[in-house]
Amino acid sequence: MSRMIPPAPAGPAAAPGRRPRLWTRGFVLACLANVMMFFNVHFLLATVAGYVAGRFLVGDSVGGAVAGVFLIGTLVSRFFAGPLIERFGARALLLVAFAAFVVAPLLYWASGSAWTLLALRAVHGMAFGLGSTVIVGAAVAGLPGSRISEGTSHYASSTLIGVAAGPLVGLALSGTDFGVIAVTASAVSLLGLVIALALDLRAPGPVRAPGPAAGAAPDPGAAAGAVPGTSTRGVPGAAPRRRGWARFVEPTAVPTAVIGLLYSIGYAGIVTFLAALVLERGFGAAAGLFFAVYAATVLLSRLATGTLMDRRGANVVMLPAFVLFAAGLAAIAAAPDVTVLLVAAVLVGLGYGQLQSGGQVISVTRVPRERAGMGASTYFLGIDAGMGLGPLLAGVLVQAHGTAVLYWSLAGFLLALVPVYWLVQGRALRRAPARAGAAA
Repeated sequence: MSRMIPPAPAGPAAAPGRRPRLWTRGFVLACLANVMMFFNVHFLLATVAGYVAGRFLVGDSVGGAVAGVFLIGTLVSRFFAGPLIERFGARALLLVAFAAFVVAPLLYWASGSAWTLLALRAVHGMAFGLGSTVIVGAAVAGLPGSRISEGTSHYASSTLIGVAAGPLVGLALSGTDFGVIAVTASAVSLLGLVIALALDLRAPGPVRAPGPAAGAAPDPGAAAGAVPGTSTRGVPGAAPRRRGWARFVEPTAVPTAVIGLLYSIGYAGIVTFLAALVLERGFGAAAGLFFAVYAATVLLSRLATGTLMDRRGANVVMLPAFVLFAAGLAAIAAAPDVTVLLVAAVLVGLGYGQLQSGGQVISVTRVPRERAGMGASTYFLGIDAGMGLGPLLAGVLVQAHGTAVLYWSLAGFLLALVPVYWLVQGRALRRAPARAGAAA
């Protein structure tokens, strides 16, 4: 049975000549909830493997499996997010996800064996996949159609804040008892739960689309009062319930997910083997500085790229980003000193940082508004798969030829992706500004 939930009131119309409001209460809350969730994930990612190895006296392979099973849980839940949201509703799943985030770290601390903890990590990963899908749907649902790319880009920056802050705090606490880490993670998640309770997960009122010059169209899903990702069967004018494999992934976002899988292999090579390259070349603690410069570059550049995509379309950001990412990988391969390595960090931030957020923009703006959460979930299925596959492929190459050859090879691979992107997606997006509900 479909859920007949009334739409949220539409926000106030923008005055003539003024841009519609972006930073609404709902959007700010969604961004804050997203920061809390990603902080928790990466805070524990930086600490729990060492805890498992030290407490249970197991090898590095079991410690490394802590990350692997979390990813498996995330992938599984993303795949089933659509049917679960249809069945139980977005709000219920988000609250359950944050409740799991509150409890899971404490259960890690109380766990009696490494295998029990691994099972908990898998469940925790499932909660993350579901919660992150609902939050992005809630964030996108309230964005004005003419600023959809800008808003989605800012939302992606909230992810980066959590991703950067989590390991930073985790490493600072890594010398303390794990109980301190567990309580900190639970406290942050409890704050996220409070924010989630305040989130309005009803759909927005009718979308005020840009004028004819922008080529945007009204969003039928929003007008029908659909909750992001839920069924709207029986609602006049609503998108029909999806059938078959389209219940599990958003078909319109599959090309974006495939491209995301491919370019994420390049970033996976950086995450996995940059520390080894820095050690080989005697660059000291430059690996940490690399990621700090990368994060700062991404945050600053996203202030402009979202607006640019709204006005000029996705390709104006995506096509140069492939080239910049390739240049960053080549700079890593050739870096004779720390200065060049930090230049590479800037290039990677302008490249991969914009590819990731640009892909997310495409995945939520080329689908009906009520499917935005599923569009983002499908896209991140590709990103997660690329981040999981990348280390395996990179490891084979490093073992055979060394780190320099790895990064030269990845640079060539990124350049080769430019025509692939154009054929798979870019030519369909040319000259088209991003807009909500573009696909029927």
